[in-house]
Amino acid sequence: MPRAAGRSALGGGIPRLSRAAAPAILLAAAFAVALAPAARAQVFEELPPQLEARARALYAGVMCPQCAGQTLDQSSAPIADAMRSVIRTQLLAGAEDGAIIAALVESYGEAILASPPARGFSLLAWLVPPIALLLGAAAVAVALRNMRARGPDAQPDTAAAPQAFETQTDAETRDLPFDLVDLELGADAPAAKE
Repeated sequence: MPRAAGRSALGGGIPRLSRAAAPAILLAAAFAVALAPAARAQVFEELPPQLEARARALYAGVMCPQCAGQTLDQSSAPIADAMRSVIRTQLLAGAEDGAIIAALVESYGEAILASPPARGFSLLAWLVPPIALLLGAAAVAVALRNMRARGPDAQPDTAAAPQAFETQTDAETRDLPFDLVDLELGADAPAAKE
């Protein structure tokens, strides 16, 4: 039975591509893949230098709600692109930084802020590190002062040493089976017991 023109030998009904059409289709596919990131890219209006600096500061102070631990400045998530666009639009409209931050906090909660507010329970995040640093510095200073007061030739206090670490007497060690250890280590002869 003769094969129909333009049909594959497998009979699946899939038309064969001509040799001239295959490179054109591959070129179109490569072009589409190359342009895919550009189609997703956010187009921003150029901001004046002062507004651009304010926008960058806001991006650095606001966390991306989708990305763990990334600010808007660091994130490439679509929601971060949208939030950057909203911030730029509000800056162009003349909004103040505080009003933009307040609107974001109202929408997403205080977790959207890169640094916690200095009030309430979050105040501990601001107070504990410097207090811990001061206490550590004071402890080091006291330790250094005590070391200098003793002098370089001072002996450690042996009265406080535990009694469990005293050396054993010959009478205590005489009854222990060291003969096998001596044989393994190559000692000449085991010590004679008295």
